[in-house]
Amino acid sequence: MIQKKIRYLHLSDNIYPLVTGGTELFIQQLINRQIKQNETYEVLWVCHEDKGLDHCNLKSLENYKRILKPVIEAKRLERFSFLTKEVPEFYKLLENFKPDIVHIHALGSRTTINHLDLCKKYGAKTLFTMHTPPCSCMGNLLYASHSICEGDLNDSRCTFFRLRSKKIPFIFSKLISFQDGLLLSPNSKNSLVRLLTSRKLTSSMHSSWLKLMSDVDLIHVLSDWGKNMLIRQKIDVNKIKLIRTAGPKKFKSKKRLPMEDGELKLVFWGRCNPQKGIHLVIDALSMLPKYLPIKLDIYGPYWSDDNYSENLKKIIRNDKRIKICGNLPQKKLFQKLQNYDLAVIPSIWMETGPLTLLEAFAVGLPVAGTNIGGIKELLSNQKGCFLLPPDSFAWKSLFLEILNNKASLDEFIPPKLRSFKDLEEDLRKSILNLLKE
Repeated sequence: MIQKKIRYLHLSDNIYPLVTGGTELFIQQLINRQIKQNETYEVLWVCHEDKGLDHCNLKSLENYKRILKPVIEAKRLERFSFLTKEVPEFYKLLENFKPDIVHIHALGSRTTINHLDLCKKYGAKTLFTMHTPPCSCMGNLLYASHSICEGDLNDSRCTFFRLRSKKIPFIFSKLISFQDGLLLSPNSKNSLVRLLTSRKLTSSMHSSWLKLMSDVDLIHVLSDWGKNMLIRQKIDVNKIKLIRTAGPKKFKSKKRLPMEDGELKLVFWGRCNPQKGIHLVIDALSMLPKYLPIKLDIYGPYWSDDNYSENLKKIIRNDKRIKICGNLPQKKLFQKLQNYDLAVIPSIWMETGPLTLLEAFAVGLPVAGTNIGGIKELLSNQKGCFLLPPDSFAWKSLFLEILNNKASLDEFIPPKLRSFKDLEEDLRKSILNLLKE
């Protein structure tokens, strides 16, 4: 017997606004819609505590958000398998909240197979939304100068590309990927042993992914490539539901005309990490003469002390055309975006949205993006937008073309976006059918 209200539990690795990535924004906006359906839902959003969270902001969280005690980590092999020793307070929370459905938004260090098993033990229905590529190399083969992964779970191939993404030399990556370390333990502290057992980690990771796909009741994908990937992995097609992602509400009309002051103003917003590909745009600008009227502003987090961001900051330091502007809340960011000519989304992994592209459309900003994944699906046949390969020279050529012909930006007309109201309604239909089973 279904309760009058659907008791709906969201489970993720992080909670907004402590973390402001695309997944967290998606969940927040979906919950905003669910809360408006007060007679339909009772909503709770939980995650486990992370040492990196800003604890000063914990007390300001809304009453439908809860931070559980940190997971108790297991050994290396289990961590790679999305398993942990213990997930404190989670089963007690299930008993107290009594969810009809648990919506799982990640498979990671704090959203684990243990959680799924406890949900099944409790008897709640489970829904998994695939927000990011789940492959062992994170859907990114471009580090290895190879075509993008289509999702085949091949232990040797995935190990090779995962090692290449860690800058292990080609020949060593190849040799290691062909063997599984024999009797060596992947939990060893010896660096060489850990390297030689890389394939064991990959195999275990794949097994956990397939277990999740087998045990979860409904799989929500946001893009065609995501659905096709799961089908290639022989996941039960009857479980897979394609419900495309939604964008923010349309912001006020952009006042700036394309290159109205003769300068091409580019903008990037998102995390500073290799998968987001901002290095491609920075490298492209570095190849252009400094007298050309072009500038790039960068918004977003994680410009910390890791090698990737440090190397980029060295390049940027002596280039006045490029500016790091910090991380802004969405509303303030949208106001800033009014002052640019083109959004750049150079991701080198398979995006499921991405949210940045939909945000650009919401503020009336044309987009140049990589010709893969969700970016390709959203930008294909969109006038005034540009698709290009993940290559710095291609970005350089595009910027030169626009500088010589700004009329190409005039063709852009922002498309109508699906709203979170649309998404919630589509998702609710699938959930109600699931709860009737």
